[in-house]
Amino acid sequence: MSAQVYLLTGYLGSGKTTLLQKLLAHLQQQDDKVVVLMNEMGEEDIDGEQLQGFGFPVKKLLDGCICCSIQGELTEGLKEILQSLAPDRILIETTGVADPIDVVDALTHPELYDRLQLCGIVSVVDASRFLELNSRFASTSTLVKTIRNQVKYADLLLLNKIDLTTPEVLQKVEQKLKELNPLAPIHQAVQSDMNLESLLSVKRLVKSYTNDSDSEKVVPVQKTIGRLSPMDKLKQSLGLRTSKPSLYNSIDSFSYKFTGPVHAEKFEDFLYALPKSVYRAKGYVLFHGKQELISFQHTDNQVHLFPFENFGPKMVAVFIGEGMDQEKILNDLKDCYL
Repeated sequence: MSAQVYLLTGYLGSGKTTLLQKLLAHLQQQDDKVVVLMNEMGEEDIDGEQLQGFGFPVKKLLDGCICCSIQGELTEGLKEILQSLAPDRILIETTGVADPIDVVDALTHPELYDRLQLCGIVSVVDASRFLELNSRFASTSTLVKTIRNQVKYADLLLLNKIDLTTPEVLQKVEQKLKELNPLAPIHQAVQSDMNLESLLSVKRLVKSYTNDSDSEKVVPVQKTIGRLSPMDKLKQSLGLRTSKPSLYNSIDSFSYKFTGPVHAEKFEDFLYALPKSVYRAKGYVLFHGKQELISFQHTDNQVHLFPFENFGPKMVAVFIGEGMDQEKILNDLKDCYL
């Protein structure tokens, strides 16, 4: 019997991990064998720590994006999961910069396609940022294409953070989503809260991929494991432009390990002052005078700080962005110790 696969996609900070947490809590009440596969761009795993305690195995793919640079690792990871764990369901959370088409390419590897059933692609959209993202990055064609593909090829759209925008903006976002994908149902949500049975019963919208009326009969087969050709990989290693640019090639990430507690107010000010080149910041930090670890999330001007009961994670900060001044960011961060 094939394992059911649910693909969670969406741009950085849209609420994918929050949705995954709620989905796992829901699945705890069932007898299915579930495995989670998470992809982080950096070397440090941040979101995966929040999934401990649900009782499900978590497979982590770090330091790359499964849609391109470590697509082969996704294939091998799935083969290992199927062989050693034999799950009923596999939940895959991609990085915020993954193109779902390329992830589907990895799922349809010849050694996998008859052992996996892709039930659906669920794309989480940040209602408060969607229009701005498309406008701000109009000159970055790769990023715009990725964001739009996350919507265009979704089988279900979760329009999240509707409480952070106006009814007028929300209407414009919905209109744009329907233009990009007129077939996918749209579920409005706050903090990724939705009917999870509706998510688990999601159906593939095959016609959103192609105009071929007979496409249901065609089983796609992956032609290559990696996205880049050998020549393109060589060009990339030399710092030259490749013929197949991916968003991951232009997005950078770095991490910083805290050496001790920092001042709460200074650190919060630091997060709000991060430049626009930082698309996402997240991690775990300890504040002076506090015993509990704090989990922090930053996206644009949105900052969220909340206690984290498990003291297991390392105190670390991860930054994701494009054209970031790493030295300045780290110097500003170190001022939070003073």
